Amino acid sequence: MLKFVLLLSCVVAVFAQERLTVTIPQGQLSGIRVSTGILQPHFWAFRGIPFAEPPVGQLRFRNPVAHRGWGGVLDASSYGPSCPHRPLAGMPVPNSDEDCLYLNVFTPSTTGNRPVMVWIHGGAFTLGDGSSQIYGPDFLVNDGGVIVVSMNYRLGIMGFLSSGDAAAQGNWAMKDQIEALRWVRNNIQHFGGNPNSITVFGESAGSVSVHYLLLTQMGAGLFQRAIMQSGTANVPWGFQTDPVAQYTALGRRLGLTWSSSQDLANQLRTLSWRTIMDAQTGLMDMPVPRGFQSFAWVPCVEPANSPEERFLVDTPVNIMTRGQVMTVPMIIGYTSDESLFMIREALLDNTVFDQFANNPHFYVPQSYNLNPVTQSAQVNEVATTFRNSYMGGQHPNDAIRYNWTTYCTDHQFSFFVDRSVRYHVRRQTQPIYYYKFSYDGSLNMMKRLILLADYPGAMHADDIFYLFDVSNFPMPILPNNQAITIRRRMVRMWSNFATFGDPTPVTDSLITTRWARYTLDGQNYLDIEAESVNRNNPQNGRLTQWHTFQDRFNPSYPG
Repeated sequence: MLKFVLLLSCVVAVFAQERLTVTIPQGQLSGIRVSTGILQPHFWAFRGIPFAEPPVGQLRFRNPVAHRGWGGVLDASSYGPSCPHRPLAGMPVPNSDEDCLYLNVFTPSTTGNRPVMVWIHGGAFTLGDGSSQIYGPDFLVNDGGVIVVSMNYRLGIMGFLSSGDAAAQGNWAMKDQIEALRWVRNNIQHFGGNPNSITVFGESAGSVSVHYLLLTQMGAGLFQRAIMQSGTANVPWGFQTDPVAQYTALGRRLGLTWSSSQDLANQLRTLSWRTIMDAQTGLMDMPVPRGFQSFAWVPCVEPANSPEERFLVDTPVNIMTRGQVMTVPMIIGYTSDESLFMIREALLDNTVFDQFANNPHFYVPQSYNLNPVTQSAQVNEVATTFRNSYMGGQHPNDAIRYNWTTYCTDHQFSFFVDRSVRYHVRRQTQPIYYYKFSYDGSLNMMKRLILLADYPGAMHADDIFYLFDVSNFPMPILPNNQAITIRRRMVRMWSNFATFGDPTPVTDSLITTRWARYTLDGQNYLDIEAESVNRNNPQNGRLTQWHTFQDRFNPSYPG
């Protein structure tokens, strides 16, 4: 028996060493064969492909420049460095460097004309990368039969610094994503992919990014379908209204003095990236209400006198109001209990609940455009309505922490996703497939990792584990576990959409329900539970009051 095990190990090792060379205009790439086991299908991984020149020196805080290529054969067996980001909870950031604009291609075969799924990772625009430690493509490639591409993009200060003028126009991260998509369009045929069948998909900040790609002229022609998981460009935390304040505050934190915005930009280009990232603030550095207002380093409007091509020429609201939005088939939705993690905020900052009790305007979405001083009666009406609806008329407190997170879910995610769905369905004939991921099973790892498994529902990012092989968090569960079936179903629906533009073109023993297209009259969505069910009135109808207030106080807001 021992000899048999050793033989199998040797065979697996041989497969792991097998190489394949692909030639693209920039040069040759040597990829590696990947298999999860002797009886499992294999695929080819081409990792650490540079798609842009290193954004260092005078290319720091500049639009990305397409990579010029290389001589010889580039070893594409390992991931490139992750982009600089602030350590989370004091944990070190391994293999991080400013030279980080790399992407990865995972393909069943380099021959053929397969659909392509381009993944944009989340992480609040300040964390993460495209590696398989979290986003292992195995299920989508092996079971879905698609090509998966993942990418790095500049994060935090390095990705979103903006002076509000020509000195540093901003949105470098978003233009990194554009440059990666241009690379995919121009090169994916060499990996067996169809450049005319590209689906962009992402979760959290990645989902917000996908929506921004629909709002920029730079995205035209780069993809044909979109999947948005837990975020759109109008979530309250996803757009920076005052980048200049962040710009000058950074200079002060670094102890710099400057005579002009250009002078400060020049100085920032001379500092080490570690010095800059050490000065980056985190979520808990924000004042309350966190997550109901813009994160510091997120997309912003670029000035009209920008020296380089602009990604965002106006606010998302104005762009959507004018209807200057790309229309493509889309899947869009959220998890049932996105903001369950907000329970931990109250433990980390014991002033949160008292601050909400003393500041009723905290309850009011910024999209309502209510002035807390001159429109205090309306502010109090909204605050009272939401306290009554979610918390039985009480202010948030430890006894109703879960009720509090339900309110946070709708304020940070659900309402704005729902508003975007309503907006898009009015302006396009292409199908929209709306969903809520409610399943709570053995692969809901995010809430387990922060010790919230006793609460019901699916937390923010729980759905990631039903699409990807997350090697950072191995989950030894039995093959007959129901969560495995849900994962197979999710992978099938997502890859079906990338292939056919329809997540459920046929039904069978795995896909037992046809996912109905969203209509404004039906307010219909697919509830992804143990058995997927078409339902109406998202979040049990509780979003109706949010829309009613929005239409009353700021009816011009897109929806």
